Amino acid sequence: MVTKHAAGVAIALLVAGLSFGILLQKYYGVGRVVRPILNTVYQGNAVVDRSPGAESRIAVPFEVLQSKNRVMVALVFGQAGAANSGETPHTARRDVYNFYKGKLYRAQDPLLGATGDGGSVWTRLGDKLIERQSYDAVVFVPVAVGGSTIARWQPDGDLHRSILDVIDDVKDHGLTITHMLWHQGESDAISQTSTTAYKSMFLAMLSSIRRQGVDAPILVSIATRCRKNRGDLEIRQAQKELAADAPAGIFPGPDTDELGLRFRWDGCHFSDEGLERTAQMWINALGRAS
Repeated sequence: MVTKHAAGVAIALLVAGLSFGILLQKYYGVGRVVRPILNTVYQGNAVVDRSPGAESRIAVPFEVLQSKNRVMVALVFGQAGAANSGETPHTARRDVYNFYKGKLYRAQDPLLGATGDGGSVWTRLGDKLIERQSYDAVVFVPVAVGGSTIARWQPDGDLHRSILDVIDDVKDHGLTITHMLWHQGESDAISQTSTTAYKSMFLAMLSSIRRQGVDAPILVSIATRCRKNRGDLEIRQAQKELAADAPAGIFPGPDTDELGLRFRWDGCHFSDEGLERTAQMWINALGRAS
């Protein structure tokens, strides 16, 4: 027989548990944090299929670009901030496209070629570039994996081949990469990669890309902030020093560490407002690099 005291304790525990769950959801995004990695498929440490869903989208002919005089083709790569880990998916309203496995699609989140099934900064950036009449059309070529470290992208890393393969694919379809936008660093802040090591691996990656015939400028964002970590001095310094090397075609991207918890839906990845602000920061950075 259940006593009134035991029943009262059970009810109190239930209420406390529910209250705790609500607080976790509100402040840390529990229940949503799994969303950005649902579509990531691994074989060991290698990503096998980063973007299922292409079969449900309709490809557009490359001829849509022929009438455009100013076409931006941007390789966008790195970790979650370059992928589909944002709070709200967005479909580009303008002539913004997503290149993936030899085909061209209207740009809509989640972009094909990157992990996650949330929103990206790129669909928003594309719309803003067209609205500002900076370009007649924008093509994004995503190669981004949430949680990846710089070590995985440098020539000895398991993700480096994916960069080279997509570069070859872009060239085979008559496109020329005009910009490279790099957002990565939060994972290295956690693993405490040194300034020297980060720069060395980045430059090795870039040197390999250059050997593929890509001479486009690369913009390096400052990205080290995630949840309780408000920024890592070692990685920030590496990214600043790299971005100061204009003769090597390296320029500063946005300092996304400036965006605090208010702009991060789970304390790490960008909220809808955070994505909008980041897109505007990329606009400003591209203007300074031109």
